[in-house]
Amino acid sequence: MAQNQNELGKTISEAREKVGISQRKLAKLANMDSAEVSRIEAGKRQKPNVLYLKGIAEALNLSLIDLMQKAGYNDIEINFGRDFSDKRSSKDYENYIADYERFYFDILEEIEKRRKNAFAFKGIIAELKDKIELAKIENKELSYDEILDSLTEALNIIRPNLDKVDKSIYPKYDSAMHQNFPIQNNLKIDTLTGNYIEDKKE
Repeated sequence: MAQNQNELGKTISEAREKVGISQRKLAKLANMDSAEVSRIEAGKRQKPNVLYLKGIAEALNLSLIDLMQKAGYNDIEINFGRDFSDKRSSKDYENYIADYERFYFDILEEIEKRRKNAFAFKGIIAELKDKIELAKIENKELSYDEILDSLTEALNIIRPNLDKVDKSIYPKYDSAMHQNFPIQNNLKIDTLTGNYIEDKKE
């Protein structure tokens, strides 16, 4: 725990100094007492309140999840509960979106790579088909070795397309980002026009 507290205090202190604000200023931004900030940075506060940590995370653009882990909170405390709004900071949401953006572009790159393989494979098969048809027209024999060489080359090119996508590039799933929030409004769709209309209840 002491090691976690020292790491937590160091992370907050370094981030605060990087932004260029005092402990008093941080305390004001985080809506807490400056003495509490001092205790946390010094590692004297055992497992600070999550709301304090969230205030600090928002003020310094830090991940609240990271701060909670360094404060000694376990996975259950971080990832379970009815309301996750107090367990995630803006930086956590930014990180989550960035993970999905990276995943999206990695997948696009993988798709393009496999598409090129497929075109190369198609080219080899089309060329082999033409050779076979030409040999048939000219009443010539096409050697088995030539056919086997073409098929082997085609198989080597298409084989990577059969590999599974590397799961290490998958974004980390965070259930806090996928809560079912009820949508409440007084709009309905006019089935004749397809336009939204206000549902006026008397």
